[in-house]
Amino acid sequence: MIDAIVYVPNFPALVEYLSIHHRDLLARDEHGAIVQPPVVTGFARTPACMNGGEVMVYARFRNSEAEQWRGMPGVEVLAEAEYTGPGTADAVYAQVFDDPDKLAKYDSVYDRSPRQVDDGEGGTITVTPPNRFGVIAGA
Repeated sequence: MIDAIVYVPNFPALVEYLSIHHRDLLARDEHGAIVQPPVVTGFARTPACMNGGEVMVYARFRNSEAEQWRGMPGVEVLAEAEYTGPGTADAVYAQVFDDPDKLAKYDSVYDRSPRQVDDGEGGTITVTPPNRFGVIAGA
């Protein structure tokens, strides 16, 4: 098994590609139409993190699935590591955080910056999102 962070800069283009070349990788309704919003199937993953047309997921692939996604047009595997149990996510995320180009793509989808939110009592508090947007259980 391979854990990976998958980055898609143009999700609508990927959906179009999959609808033509890999129909089985898109969830469909009872009439065969692509469900809306589109859902990519076929591997374990966290909920998608989205910003506009950009999408990112933390995924767990079988080796054959990892090979398929590594070569998929419009998809970039930002980081990956063989799943070895607890600690695997640390290795995957370290690859992203140690590479400025990968981190820029990561940050373009997942905003880690602190923000002010209403505290419900007429004031605000600062909330800082975690550095990681998602990890599959056991990683």
